[in-house]
Amino acid sequence: MNWKDKFSFTGKITFRVPFLVFLVLFAGIGSVMTYYLQSQNSTIISSKESEIKQEAEIIYTAIKNNMLAGEAPIAVELFRDFERANFASMIGLYRADGETAFSDNNTIAEVNANINEEKFLPKSVLSQKRKIEDSVFIRSVETVSDVFVRNVSGDKKNIMIYKPLLNQPKCSGCHGLNHVVRGVIMISTPVDDVYRMARNNVIISILLYAIVVFVLTLAIIIFLRKALIERILKIGVIVKNVGLGNFNKKFMVDRDDEIGDLGYEINSMIDGLKERFKLSKFVSKSTLDHVKQDDDIILGGEKKNLTVLFSDIRNFTGYSETRDPAEVLEMLNRVMTLQAEIIQKHGGDIDKFVGDELMAVFEGEEMVRRAADAALEIKNEMKKIYEYEKVPVYVGIGINTGEMIAGNMGSKDRIDRTVIGDAVNLGARLCSIAGKNTIVVSGYSYDYIQDQFRLVQQKPVKVKGKEKAVNVYTLQGAL
Repeated sequence: MNWKDKFSFTGKITFRVPFLVFLVLFAGIGSVMTYYLQSQNSTIISSKESEIKQEAEIIYTAIKNNMLAGEAPIAVELFRDFERANFASMIGLYRADGETAFSDNNTIAEVNANINEEKFLPKSVLSQKRKIEDSVFIRSVETVSDVFVRNVSGDKKNIMIYKPLLNQPKCSGCHGLNHVVRGVIMISTPVDDVYRMARNNVIISILLYAIVVFVLTLAIIIFLRKALIERILKIGVIVKNVGLGNFNKKFMVDRDDEIGDLGYEINSMIDGLKERFKLSKFVSKSTLDHVKQDDDIILGGEKKNLTVLFSDIRNFTGYSETRDPAEVLEMLNRVMTLQAEIIQKHGGDIDKFVGDELMAVFEGEEMVRRAADAALEIKNEMKKIYEYEKVPVYVGIGINTGEMIAGNMGSKDRIDRTVIGDAVNLGARLCSIAGKNTIVVSGYSYDYIQDQFRLVQQKPVKVKGKEKAVNVYTLQGAL
């Protein structure tokens, strides 16, 4: 089995429609959800960053306004107060060269030198000395601007702000005029909670998205199946039954929609096909084949070499005199059905029924042999069923082969497709002279089957329409 056979179900509408619905919902809702998530998470993070920037401004202002020159313990304690108040996880003040402020007494010495007096005494309590040398710090000093840094790639996520502390005019009297940046305030705030919230928001949104897509897909599939697919499948079953010859089942139209309109058309088609199917029982197979092949049916015919078989019920008058008409008609139909089935079994075509007589036509290869086989089977079956009746019924059969005219006879409004000609008439004459359960074969047919059947030659007979007597044979059985 190749892959096309394995996945043949993908070509069915019962798969393609639900799959298309799923794709549309998945793509449509997914796009909206993705945009919504990105916007929401971006808003959450931006809001937090804006909050952090505002807090940094407060811290910066507080430090700038409250930091007394050289009073390291007060400045450091101010930083710790901010940290304890959860304004930031870490606050640091660095000199422009990157060293920690208040880690030595150099600044006090510079200030005393600038004001030419020993106003400030060296401090015994100093900050831990360390030096910061990252590029962001250097850029903040060189550009004299705030630098905002997101460290969100690792497990520990935080946001850092570097804010230069400017050497303003009121400070230059002590700190001198040879520098613009007195120091840099570094504020670090963790944002793990914010990003965790954004991640949880994504997870919850994905779960909700999956549930919504599943529920909507299921609801739409159920709706489409009830409103469309199941009704189409029912129409398919009905059409299949029509193809099998069952015209009794119709589509139940319960909704006034497009499928309902299609159902009305299907039911109308079934009524028309049912009528035509019934009418087909009144015409021969050759007529039906001719109708299928030709778009235009015109009068006329052509010469063909064919074999005709005539079968007539013997003692029919005696049988009908002792029974009521319904029983007689039932027997006649039973006999005609039996003969028709046998003839069709051997490739013959019922041309017509005339009273208690049947006319069949055989054509093609071994047409005479098939006609003889059919005649023998009819004779044997009739003997089995009716020979021992109180009033027995028999058949007489005549077979002839020759050139006939086959075609459409009648008028433009009423056409009968049949065979006519002298050879047909001879077949009918042979049937009329055949005795009870006797099969009479003409000399023309004899030439085709003399090596296949037991045929007994009879005295030539003079039949109507023939100047000379016709050689005839009785068919006894197969060799």
